[in-house]
Amino acid sequence: MTFFYSIFGLLILLGVLVTFHEWGHYWVAKKLGVKALRFSVGFGKPFWSKFNKEGTEFAIASIPLGGYVKFIDEREGDVTSEDLPYAFNRAPVWKRILIVLAGPMANFLLAILLYAGVYMMGIAVSKPFVSEVKPNTIAAEAGFPENSEIVAINGIEVKQLEDVIFALVDEIGNEDKVAIDVLPVDKSRQTVYLDVQNWKEPDEGTVFDSLGLRFGTYKVAPVVGSIQSESAADKAGLLVDDKILAIDQQPIQWWSEISSALLNKHDKNVVIEIERNGYQQTVIVKPTLSVRGSEKYGVLGIQLKDMPYNTIQYGFFESLQKGTEQTWLMVERIVSFLGKLVTGKLSIKNLGGPVGIAQGAGQMVQAGMVAFLLYLAMISVNLGFVNLLPIPMLDGGHLMYYLAELVRGKPVSEKIMELGMRLGIILLLTIMAIALYNDLNRI
Repeated sequence: MTFFYSIFGLLILLGVLVTFHEWGHYWVAKKLGVKALRFSVGFGKPFWSKFNKEGTEFAIASIPLGGYVKFIDEREGDVTSEDLPYAFNRAPVWKRILIVLAGPMANFLLAILLYAGVYMMGIAVSKPFVSEVKPNTIAAEAGFPENSEIVAINGIEVKQLEDVIFALVDEIGNEDKVAIDVLPVDKSRQTVYLDVQNWKEPDEGTVFDSLGLRFGTYKVAPVVGSIQSESAADKAGLLVDDKILAIDQQPIQWWSEISSALLNKHDKNVVIEIERNGYQQTVIVKPTLSVRGSEKYGVLGIQLKDMPYNTIQYGFFESLQKGTEQTWLMVERIVSFLGKLVTGKLSIKNLGGPVGIAQGAGQMVQAGMVAFLLYLAMISVNLGFVNLLPIPMLDGGHLMYYLAELVRGKPVSEKIMELGMRLGIILLLTIMAIALYNDLNRI
């Protein structure tokens, strides 16, 4: 089932991203008077196609690994005299630049809209929680507390693990210390300073293993946040802000331990030790019955005080602003990541390919619509950025030629363009091979 979820998620992901990307090229070209012969989602022979009134064929092809828009172009075939004014190669260079830019820009626009849509709907994200600090590491030397929530990095608020991961990776090799505000469970907020100047990627494990941080499930102190009316806890006299210390002499450290301590303890008196206003005392409670599968549990009728997740929700205009900011932040993170790859601060084993994307898509499909939309937005930003790289075969390669034409006043020679195309193919195949090798190694 995991395999099928991955394939299903990847097909949806590629279908949406490719369609939006190519539609950007097509729409701008149409507005600028350049005619498209074919708009194809997928490569190879089409298994479905339809022509519009302008004569453009819209097709879905059998190899769903990309797409393209084929414009009328004298360099690629014969063009009738009627179509010559609409040929791509005869369009002014500024028009060709805008048409090429439109694809990546469409991906950025899609990301903004997806982020904004999610923010308007509202999303609950797990709090970034450090469950363990490894000894003899940078975090341990800084006195980083275990079982603590990360709330800010260098003064910038973080609400989810993704924010923490990207923010810390950006700091690899920097000379300044990283200020991390943490909130240990049942303690007050404090600031820890990590010296990351010598933080490097290890030969084995992840970069966070070498930093000393291990992220885990948010642990909540067993403090009562609310009490249901007429519940067992209400009848026994439990109060909001009571901290549960033990149930029938079984010590309770975290909220999650309460449920297991009440297994098979329904409809009978249970002794609960609590801390109230700094004093310990005992309460006798008679839990009611709750059946979960084949197990029977006692229920007190209480809810926790400190929720293990953060809620992100904004209004319409603020969502668009936050969506734009998040998209730009993703671009900055990609630039930082590539810079660290080039300088050797991160190894090429961090590159991911289609298998990794498929796995992520499958996991996000299973996690729900909101998770998948956020993943789609992230990949859309990556696709837009990668296509802007000055590599022949990509949009950025064509843009490089057209900018050179704009400066020189005449097109780049076909010989240079052909050589660049060959080098581009070799470079892209090399990168894809490395990424695929990394994907398979992770599996």
